[in-house]
Amino acid sequence: MHDSYVVIARRRRFTGFTLLELIVTIVIVGILAAVATARFVSKGGFESRGYFDETITLVRHAQKTAIAQRRNVIVEISADRVAVCYVAGCAGAAANRVRATLDLNRSARMAQNCLNDTSWLCTGRPDGVSPLGSTAATITFDGLGRPSTGATITISGSEGGDVTRQIIVEPETGYVRQA
Repeated sequence: MHDSYVVIARRRRFTGFTLLELIVTIVIVGILAAVATARFVSKGGFESRGYFDETITLVRHAQKTAIAQRRNVIVEISADRVAVCYVAGCAGAAANRVRATLDLNRSARMAQNCLNDTSWLCTGRPDGVSPLGSTAATITFDGLGRPSTGATITISGSEGGDVTRQIIVEPETGYVRQA
């Protein structure tokens, strides 16, 4: 019995991590921290996703407004904004702009792209997002919610690694969905 006690005592003295194991662990934690920090500090992907979600909401709301008011509602798509108006080109007075009945989260850049009109149903492109691409410059929803044309709206972040997102407006029904 005395010999087994010595073996157990020796094992207890030598338990712990070696210097090599500690160094490898610290290096792995450092690499993970560097990758995680880069993902959390950069907000381009977050802004890109937010702009995408807000654009889908805006186009759907435009279609519902056309149905509710039984009149044409135009979604104007440009490089820096997606806006909703009653007349082509959103020309003329502010009365031609569809009023926002939902909360839009706007940064200073987004508000600037929407002409600093906070009552307008418009979403401006944030800094971290590439200019919009679209197969149609305008989509007109008639009083039945049918679009004048089908469209694909493409949104992507300007940072590397951000995915490209697409919004599809079906040509016959006006159904708005993500691709």
